[in-house]
Amino acid sequence: MDNQRWWSRLLLQDWADRMTAVLTGLFLFQFVLWIEKENQVWLPETVRIVELTLLVVLAVELFPKLYGAARRLLQIIGVFWVTGAVTGFVPQWPAPVKFRELGGVLADNFMQLAPFIWFALAAWLVALVANWWLKAKWRIMVALVLSVSVFAIRDSFSFLVLWKQVAILIFCGLFLLVIRHFAGLKRKNPVGWSHLAEYPAYIALPIIMLVSLVIFLGTLAPDVRAIMTDPYTLWKNMRGEQITVFNKGFSTSSVLGGDSSSGYSRNDSTLGGEFSFDYTPVLSISTTHRSYWRGETRSLYTGKGWIVSDIERRTPLVPAALEAELPEDARLTPTQLKTVEVTQTVTVLSEADEEYPVLFGAYSVDKVQSVVRSGGNVNLAPLQWSPRLAELRWNGSARQAYPETYTVTSQVPIIEEAELRKVPSVLTSRVGLEEYLFLPETLPNRVRDLALQVTQSGTNMYDKVKLLEQYLSTTFPYTNTPDLGKGRSRDFVDRFLFEIKEGYCDYYSTAMAVMARSLGFPARWVKGYTPGASAFDQAMLGIEEELLNPDGAGDYTVRNSDAHSWVEIYFQGYGWIPFEPTAGFALPLFAEEEEIVTAPVTESSTDTPDAAAGDSRVIPVAVGTGAGVLGISILAGMLWVNRRKFSFMRTFKPLGRNLDANQRAVLEFERLIRYARRKGYSRSDHETVREMAERWIVKDKWLQKDMESLLLLFEKAKYSDARISEEELSVFSRTVHKLREQM
Repeated sequence: MDNQRWWSRLLLQDWADRMTAVLTGLFLFQFVLWIEKENQVWLPETVRIVELTLLVVLAVELFPKLYGAARRLLQIIGVFWVTGAVTGFVPQWPAPVKFRELGGVLADNFMQLAPFIWFALAAWLVALVANWWLKAKWRIMVALVLSVSVFAIRDSFSFLVLWKQVAILIFCGLFLLVIRHFAGLKRKNPVGWSHLAEYPAYIALPIIMLVSLVIFLGTLAPDVRAIMTDPYTLWKNMRGEQITVFNKGFSTSSVLGGDSSSGYSRNDSTLGGEFSFDYTPVLSISTTHRSYWRGETRSLYTGKGWIVSDIERRTPLVPAALEAELPEDARLTPTQLKTVEVTQTVTVLSEADEEYPVLFGAYSVDKVQSVVRSGGNVNLAPLQWSPRLAELRWNGSARQAYPETYTVTSQVPIIEEAELRKVPSVLTSRVGLEEYLFLPETLPNRVRDLALQVTQSGTNMYDKVKLLEQYLSTTFPYTNTPDLGKGRSRDFVDRFLFEIKEGYCDYYSTAMAVMARSLGFPARWVKGYTPGASAFDQAMLGIEEELLNPDGAGDYTVRNSDAHSWVEIYFQGYGWIPFEPTAGFALPLFAEEEEIVTAPVTESSTDTPDAAAGDSRVIPVAVGTGAGVLGISILAGMLWVNRRKFSFMRTFKPLGRNLDANQRAVLEFERLIRYARRKGYSRSDHETVREMAERWIVKDKWLQKDMESLLLLFEKAKYSDARISEEELSVFSRTVHKLREQM
């Protein structure tokens, strides 16, 4: 018993100083993580040495009854040991050594550790100063305010995402203030402190419970857009300058607030980041068939994004003439492919206010019928055709602006799965396809290993490609605000597949192209627009649309939010075939009878539509959930210990039931209404659901298409005796998820 009390007193001795050392180490570690995220600032060895130095130095601070020179000596020994272990230091000690030569031998050994030892020693001094500085309330407040401000400024004016580090800094600062408060209480009122020390759980448990519940509730809080414009953006806007960044495969720009928004990209060299949806209309397309509107392709993947390769720069271009058939790539001409002719008239809307490098059309454009500006045909000199890339390039100038309206016809591939399954998995010739098989040497091996694992059940090239497509679309949730703080790998695809595990179209399409290449399948990255919304879409959706308008003919309005990227895979004898790996998207495909078939999207394994939603909050959901469980567990334990004091406590038995498709649809719609209330879309007590929806549509026209489709299925599920199918429920869930993303 005496030994137990002795150990208890020993562990509680100088507890405030040791807890301060732990939190100081965590505080400083956030700065190391920041520097690690910076591009080419510290070598990986430097980062590791500094991290281990902080660990060793602050671990020594935890030893009780170790003071003065002994503590510092242990820390210095630890610093040198860490540096030597990381750098692979081998002592050079010639024998025998004369006393006068001893200094030179030590200097030679010391220089083997340079320059890493200087970083380690600097980290040691910083840790000691920080451990002293964070032992007074006012100094803690100064350090916290300055640190958070610096992190916030760097996060705002760079592509770095540092909000997790900010959250941990605040966490450390708050607990340091709590420690200083109790340390002051012990010093000023030792008698009262001795009484509290007899029951430490009554102090610690409520504090842990409150902090855990606050963190948990913070993860449930809705996202709130910035009300004020940051000073830098405001200053730039006052000067009439526009802030433009290229970081997601979309061209992102901001005039007020500095938000990145969706749109057709100009620079794809560095993919990733976050963006907000921009619903500005940019194109109006009248077409005989619904399709993706293809723009440009890229073949050179660098590990960070896509750039124009030397081959693409030197690719031969031919002039495009009206009504003349555009030539195909002679080396890769498909000989067995069947196609459907699609005619499209594209009008650039005034809201677009930009010129594009290409004319858009369904893949693949084979004829230009008209190019019009200001009511008359324009000179076609700027219009050139790239057979290799299947691109209609527009090299405009101040004298020859981008056309206002143009009409093109396309020969769109018919997907005959039975025939494509006959294509051999191994190329008989790589001539003309080398650039579409290229992968950077820095690509981690686990990307190819994953591709092999995913496709091992496929017996032919087509099935293997479809397995890749299905794996990506069903495994990773779609979000326009991926949690970039999880990323550590230098390779964009590797970060997505193994670390971030969520994203938008650029993540999915790049991953599929790279994984397909790792299997030896030629692939290229494509960017353009999804079909957009048609007038017919606003009236009829789902199964009714497929029955009444099977080819998707009509007028479509394409917005910046419809900017998209996908993949094309080369099949020998059939040419380039498009694939859509992005979760929640379906590529319009053509059957042999010239019917459009929408590729099925496997229903998400989660029941709630917001399971695929991105989480850009400061605190990760996993951390919040764990904190919530911890806080609730502590609260339940305290209530159980004091259960006799609460006579009103009752035992509740969990209730459960199996819901059918109709009940699940009704439940998801009611969840959407509750979610929409937080976003400013209310429902009055006297309103029916349809009256509510009509009022929302009057407020925001872009809701019309999706809300009307949801109403049809909701009313069928709630008021009709008919059962909705699993396919209808899947469409319903995706539409609910889409609205939650856009609200």
